[in-house]
Amino acid sequence: MSEYKIKKIVCFLSMATFIWGQNVGYTANKQPWFESIGLTIIIFSLLLVVTIYAIYLNYLKRKLSIDRDQLNKLSIDLKSEIVRKDSQFKETSLALQIINDNTFDAIIILNNIGRIIFWNSAAEQLFGYSSEEVIDSDLIDVIIPKEKVAEFTKKYKLDKNEQLSTQGIILHITAIRKDGTQFPAELSISDLRHGDTWNTVGIVRNISDRKTLEQELMLSENRLKLTLQGEEEYLWDWNIQTNEMYFSPTVQAMLGFEKKELRRNYKEWLKFIHADDSVRVEYELEKHITGKINMVRVEYRMKSAYGNWNWIYTRGKIVEYDDTKKPLRFIGTNIDINEQKQYELDVQKLQEQLIQEKEKSK
Repeated sequence: MSEYKIKKIVCFLSMATFIWGQNVGYTANKQPWFESIGLTIIIFSLLLVVTIYAIYLNYLKRKLSIDRDQLNKLSIDLKSEIVRKDSQFKETSLALQIINDNTFDAIIILNNIGRIIFWNSAAEQLFGYSSEEVIDSDLIDVIIPKEKVAEFTKKYKLDKNEQLSTQGIILHITAIRKDGTQFPAELSISDLRHGDTWNTVGIVRNISDRKTLEQELMLSENRLKLTLQGEEEYLWDWNIQTNEMYFSPTVQAMLGFEKKELRRNYKEWLKFIHADDSVRVEYELEKHITGKINMVRVEYRMKSAYGNWNWIYTRGKIVEYDDTKKPLRFIGTNIDINEQKQYELDVQKLQEQLIQEKEKSK
């Protein structure tokens, strides 16, 4: 309470007491003494109550003023915080939008039961589904081929609460697009937790190019091994799955072909083999593919670019299998044995002539 207000109250009480004293003096001779004292107590009590009430009102006024100042300050601070948070939110939204628009990897967010709740534009391009088509769908139903589901779930198991188990893992999977085409992919999985709830973030990357490079690297490494063994110049390479074939320049030149003249296909290659030898060549290859022999060793005649038949000796074996032990690649070497065969034929003719001469001399 201010000093000015307190002085006013004291002045008021003094005046009231003076008036009361005058009144008591005037009426002292007319009223009994105990009535005068009772009236005095009542008046003093009323004055005291009024004074206390005035002091309390003044206290409330000051408290309200302080509270108002604090509320104003809190309001200013709250507005500043809202502005700051709004700015941060806009910056974060912009950053997320930039990431969403410019990342080449598919970003997918799942809820705690494996349902898709976010599907970015890169995922739309990679898989061919729009965001509206896949939201609230099961991830496995969307991106995993039916024949690969069992294999996928072995790598990515469900826990006891039927929640997807994620521990920041990277899986190499076979994924499928909306149009049914399949491709090798890398799936990176991590948890995103908010208190008692959690989501799963999956980043999918198409690794077809990487797989192609790996296969090319493996081919180069195998060919390098043959080079170190001094046999690369006689090399031919057969992709059993696609039936594509590679022939080294030496093998092509052996038959008088330029680099791109010899057909690079297994069935076309068979057409160059003499009809009397082709069944035997296929039989030897089949025995090796089925595991009956460890290596193919076979002699046969191939038609050259000039139309004549050259004798070839092929030696080779399967060098790559898939996970199910299915053969993928066969590498072999071709050696021209035409001169050797011609020598054998000359020897055979000479032996036949000697036999005939002996029979004539008898």
